[in-house]
Amino acid sequence: MSLKAERKEIILKGETFSYLSFDSKSPENPIIFLHATGLNASTYIDFLSNLFEKFNGNRSIHFLDQRGHGLSKAKADHKKLKSWETYAKDAISFIEELNIETCDLMGHSMGAIVAANISSKKKNIRNLIMIEPVLFYRPNEAFALKYKRFFKIGESSDISLSAAKRRNSFDSLENAIDHFTGRAIFKTWPKEALENYLQGGLKRAGEEMLLSCDPVWEAKTFNTVSYDTYKHLKRLNIPTYILRGSSGTSTFSDQAKEYLTNNDKLKIEEFSGSHFLPIENASIVSSKVSNFLDE
Repeated sequence: MSLKAERKEIILKGETFSYLSFDSKSPENPIIFLHATGLNASTYIDFLSNLFEKFNGNRSIHFLDQRGHGLSKAKADHKKLKSWETYAKDAISFIEELNIETCDLMGHSMGAIVAANISSKKKNIRNLIMIEPVLFYRPNEAFALKYKRFFKIGESSDISLSAAKRRNSFDSLENAIDHFTGRAIFKTWPKEALENYLQGGLKRAGEEMLLSCDPVWEAKTFNTVSYDTYKHLKRLNIPTYILRGSSGTSTFSDQAKEYLTNNDKLKIEEFSGSHFLPIENASIVSSKVSNFLDE
């Protein structure tokens, strides 16, 4: 059974964001967590409550609902979303508004890439944990991929098209749970994780409930994937831990792994699981992360 996280709101540059916290008695060196595209902070309550317990409640963990996701109210106009730099700027404002001297930064999927971006710029990040980062590409492919995107050459990715078509309206939370159980990416999710995702990812609109991450916004996020993450990682000067799933759904490619292997600041570890490691294997992943941070 997961611990209950405290829901809070914070104003970042005039816009209201929502986040969850497991608060310790000491404000020193908290852990900041950033979620994946289309998900939200609540999705990771099981994983992060496990991690909080691993540290015996002595380290706070703050996990943000990013723009266009979860219960954050910041404006999310898909026409204005050009890159994941938008998410990085929001997360930097979040860290600064919390008045954190130092912290460990962790993210899953897109959140891992945003965390790497921030860690290459901010001096107060002590450690970086990237869980299933979106690292598909060889460095020499980056220019060609950006060129194609700029000139709108080729089709949107399958995952983007799937997100855009996702059902968005439900009669109730129970109706949404029934709809998503055993379907698509949720096939391997524990029931509690799916319930957490929907409790933090549905909003009331009249007599219906809508996904708070609009499918169009989610699709645009997939289509604005960063191709230059290698540069962020090459600039890193802090201990970095990358967790990779063993299944074919992993977004951390063999080419990316080979490219990064010679960086002595990086520790790369692979174990059984899909792209949704912290959701499917909350206890194992939290143990891996706590062991890394205790080294």
